[in-house]
Amino acid sequence: MQQQEWKFGAHVVRYEPPDIVVATFSGPINLDEIKRAVEVYGEVARHGPYYMIADIGQSQLGAEPRRYLSENGRADWFKGAVYVGADMVQQTFGKVISLGMLFTGKTRFETTFVKTIPEARAWVEQNRIKQRKKNG
Repeated sequence: MQQQEWKFGAHVVRYEPPDIVVATFSGPINLDEIKRAVEVYGEVARHGPYYMIADIGQSQLGAEPRRYLSENGRADWFKGAVYVGADMVQQTFGKVISLGMLFTGKTRFETTFVKTIPEARAWVEQNRIKQRKKNG
């Protein structure tokens, strides 16, 4: 799959080969927007699991969109999830969403929180190395 970008509202999701999705959310995320994001996540996952970098520091996710994401996202889509710029409330919800996805899938993925996109990319690289060593 080649690099691709989707825009909806004030939000952008970008696929970067070979296996990274960067989602940048700005402002409130409504139910229709999170439905579109989940649709995109699933579309990308048809080509294999990927690392999700979600820049959420400037966004808000209400109860209904949060519930939709945890009930409709699939753990097997992800190799790992990195949340960028999350405050304590967002970190708590990020963990809850990841946990919800784990109950719906057969695979597990790591979730972490960092302050910047460069830190997120560094985490992805470190995780790739760790997975290569683990898989031999």
